[in-house]
Amino acid sequence: YYSRVGTAIESSKTVITVYDMIHEKFPEHFSINDKTSKVKEESIARADHVIAISESTKADLIEFFGTQPSKISVVYLGFGAPAKNRESLGSVKSNDRDFLLYVGGRGGYKNFSGFIEAVAQSEKLISEIDVVAFGGGAFTQVENAQFRVLGFKENQIRNVSGSDQLLSQYYSEAKAFIYPSLYEGFGIPPLEAMAHNCPVVSSNTSSMPEVIGDAAEYFSPTDVASISLALENVIYSNTRIADLQKLGKERIKKFTWERCAIETLKTYRTVLQDK
Repeated sequence: YYSRVGTAIESSKTVITVYDMIHEKFPEHFSINDKTSKVKEESIARADHVIAISESTKADLIEFFGTQPSKISVVYLGFGAPAKNRESLGSVKSNDRDFLLYVGGRGGYKNFSGFIEAVAQSEKLISEIDVVAFGGGAFTQVENAQFRVLGFKENQIRNVSGSDQLLSQYYSEAKAFIYPSLYEGFGIPPLEAMAHNCPVVSSNTSSMPEVIGDAAEYFSPTDVASISLALENVIYSNTRIADLQKLGKERIKKFTWERCAIETLKTYRTVLQDK
């Protein structure tokens, strides 16, 4: 991770990879005693070169730290789809109801709360669709209170955790995958969804359009009505679902770990030649 002092021998070149600028964009979500941003800035200034995992992250580096563009190379991450379970676990649906899938942490800039508000705002969605939040820990008292106030039925919103094989089954059975985050440095879950033929409905901010391309129905994450409309446009249109499935299959071909490794090695070699 980021270090206040150099850890390499003086004669060596150093390259640092930056995944996101969450501490800089959302300082209110961190303790005033959290020194990550300061140490990060010092580490980046000390490095000979920087790898950013998206053009969005590169732009944020330039904006917040004034890093010279010539010092930054963009190398996209790859992804590996969760292994599919060869033995059927049976359907993961509850009472045969369609569900929206959300994956990962839910707090702050992840905007899970805004997504839930959007579902509740739509009479069709709240009456016909369940929500599954995979991972991220059990729902808090605040979250459960929000669900009740918004009118969700008991167990209509469920938290599930488990193996990659179980996650794979949820991706495969979901009506759509929702990615309501206000900010991501890259964003692998939408690619995982595409690999399982699951249509993606996503925020239109930061790196999301850059990574997801045309393989998603987009919305403004700060506009609850926009989220509701995007969800309805996908869930209630077999044509749109088929289009997104087709586009997703093509999109995931752009992001492999082999390509990431080759481009990372190329960057290291370039840095070594600049003596």
